[in-house]
Amino acid sequence: MRFRYREIRKSLGFTQKQAASPLGKTKQWLSEVERGNIKLDYEEAVKLAKVYGGTPDIFLPIESGNVVQTSPDQQANDQQAACKEAS
Repeated sequence: MRFRYREIRKSLGFTQKQAASPLGKTKQWLSEVERGNIKLDYEEAVKLAKVYGGTPDIFLPIESGNVVQTSPDQQANDQQAACKEAS
């Protein structure tokens, strides 16, 4: 299973450094996560998702079938709108 860490980060316009810094991590750490060399536990996934303004399910791969597929840009727009509504 390939998680969508890099895809989500890029669609939101974050650099690796910008995304990793609030977690007290380095851009090298996030690079390893994005390449699948480091597996996030649930707690780390929650923290990273909060940086991106979402929940950990944003990282799950989109598979064909019964799941409605949306583009990363649309997901980013939806997440940004949700964050604005929550403010």
